[in-house]
Amino acid sequence: MSNSAETAGLQPLARSLEPLQEESLGGYLLRLSCRLRISPIELARLTGCADEGRHARISRSLMLHLDARRFAPVARLSEAEAGSLALASWADRYPPVARSLARRDVPRGSHDGWLFNMGQRYCPDCLAGDGTPVQQAYGGPWKKHWLLPVAFACPRHRRFLREGCPQPHPGGANTWRLIAFPSACAEHPAECRLSFQPGNTSRHRPYCGIRLDQPADDDPHRPSADVLAAQDRLLALFGPQHAAASAARTFTDLRVLVALVCLSWPLARDLMDHGPGTAADEHVRFLSRGHGQLLDQQPRSVLAAAGLLTAALTVLDSPGMADTVARHLPARRPGRLGPSSWMRVLSRHQAGCSPALCDAVGGMPAADADVRRA
Repeated sequence: MSNSAETAGLQPLARSLEPLQEESLGGYLLRLSCRLRISPIELARLTGCADEGRHARISRSLMLHLDARRFAPVARLSEAEAGSLALASWADRYPPVARSLARRDVPRGSHDGWLFNMGQRYCPDCLAGDGTPVQQAYGGPWKKHWLLPVAFACPRHRRFLREGCPQPHPGGANTWRLIAFPSACAEHPAECRLSFQPGNTSRHRPYCGIRLDQPADDDPHRPSADVLAAQDRLLALFGPQHAAASAARTFTDLRVLVALVCLSWPLARDLMDHGPGTAADEHVRFLSRGHGQLLDQQPRSVLAAAGLLTAALTVLDSPGMADTVARHLPARRPGRLGPSSWMRVLSRHQAGCSPALCDAVGGMPAADADVRRA
C-alpha cells in the first residue's frame, strides 16, 4: 500500500539524500544521519528501521532485507532506490542471499555462512569520494558488495580492501556490525565508531573517531593483475550484463571449488601470490583444527579470499576440468578433512552448480559412496 509509512505513524524526513551508486543501507544511514545531525539509531527509529525503546538496535538483518515500501516515503526515495540498498536485490544472483531470506521466518534461523564477511571491509579511496559537492561533504559510498566474502579488492584503486580500523582496538571491538555505536553522532560517515572501552556501554562513551578515508601505511601487499581481474569478474556478476541464473551458478561453483582447493592444499599454492598464499595457508590450518563441515566456511581474511577465489576461478576455467578436479581430490586419508568432507559440500550445493562442474564430477563413482557413508 502506498501510504504504509503514514499507517505506521512515520513522517517524511525534512531533508534526505539520494543514494550513491553501489551504496549499502548502513552507509546510507551514516551519511543521512550526518546530514541531519542526529545519531544513526535515532534516524533508524524515524524511518522504521529500529524498534522504539531503551535497547533499540540496528540489526544487520536490515542489510539483508529492507521494507522498501515503508522506508522509501519516509526517506523521500523511490521504492527502487530504497530496495537497492539491501542485499535482497541480489537474491537471484548470489545464492547465500536467497538462502538467508528463506530462513528469516524460521525460529532461531541463521544467515548462510557465505552471506556476510567476517569483519568490516572497505576501500579508503572510495570512502574519500569523487570530488562532487555531496561527496566532499559526506564522503563516498560504503559499498554493498563490501559486505560479502567475495569482495577482497578495489579494481578502481588497485588495492586490497582494508579490514577494520588501522588503529588497534581491544577486546574484539572489530566484531561485525551494520553500524558500530549507533547512538553516537559522528562528524563524518567515514569516522571509525569503534570504542577503546569495549566494556563501557554508556551512551556517552568515547569512540575512536579516526577517519577511515585517509591513506595509511597498512597495505604492504598489492593485488596482482590476476587478482584484480578475478575481482572485476566477480563484481561484474552483480550487474545486468550477466544473466542472473548464470551468475548464481558461478558463485555456487566457486564456493564448491574453494572447498576443494582447501581440501587439496597446498596443491594450488602456486596459483597465488605470496601474501594471499600465506593467508590461505592460515585459513586451511584453521579448518584442519575443526570438523569436516568447516570445509564450507568462507575465507577468513581479505588476502585468503583473494588467493582462494582466484585459484578457484583458475580451476573453473581449466579446459580439462574433470582432470583438474580429480587431481585435487586425493584418495581417502586419515584426518578430518578427507574427500568425504568435500563430497558433502558438493552434495549440498550441486543442484545450483553449472553443467560444466556437474559434468566434471559426474565421472567419480566413489563420490556417491563417500557421501552415503558420511
